[in-house]
Amino acid sequence: QQRQLLRLGLSLAGSSLFLGDGSAEGVCFDAEGFLLDESKARKKVGNKFGRDVVVALLVNLDPASPNANTMSLFFNGQRATPPQPIPDRLLGKPLFPTVTYKNVTVQLNFGPAPLAPLPFRCHMLGGAAAADVEPAPAAAPDGAKPEVLFPVGLPDQGYFDWVDAFLQKNPDYMELSDRSIAAWAQKSGVVSTKVGA
Repeated sequence: QQRQLLRLGLSLAGSSLFLGDGSAEGVCFDAEGFLLDESKARKKVGNKFGRDVVVALLVNLDPASPNANTMSLFFNGQRATPPQPIPDRLLGKPLFPTVTYKNVTVQLNFGPAPLAPLPFRCHMLGGAAAADVEPAPAAAPDGAKPEVLFPVGLPDQGYFDWVDAFLQKNPDYMELSDRSIAAWAQKSGVVSTKVGA
């Protein structure tokens, strides 16, 4: 397990919060210089980076560009990775900038100006034209009250099967249970210290 972790990339709406976990709904670079996608295979594409580095994730969706449908990293304004193809399964869908981190401090800048100038001009997310972005809807409409559901079931009687089916049909709900917290902790790199009961 890595002590510090930083991954920068793209994901689809409703995807896992953990880039590089094998989900088919995201792709990312990590601080070690690897590209990760749904295969969980790590492909070395650049150098590692550490403290006090301004890292820019460049997403090129311009069909007229020779590097169309690619993403790449820049460190302190200089190219750090060659353009990497965005997986076909993500193209044509709204892409969300996504950051996964552990034991690091991260400052995000969506614009309008970059923290370190790039060798060319491009639009930052904060300065994108309205036609080029798809704002995510608010979690709850104005005036709507949040809803909490407390399913009740008996042990070993299909309780979690029902919960799994419900969540699949209702993806706007979030499960808070021992198993969901344990799964989140495992994805976060927390090692279980539980001793047999």
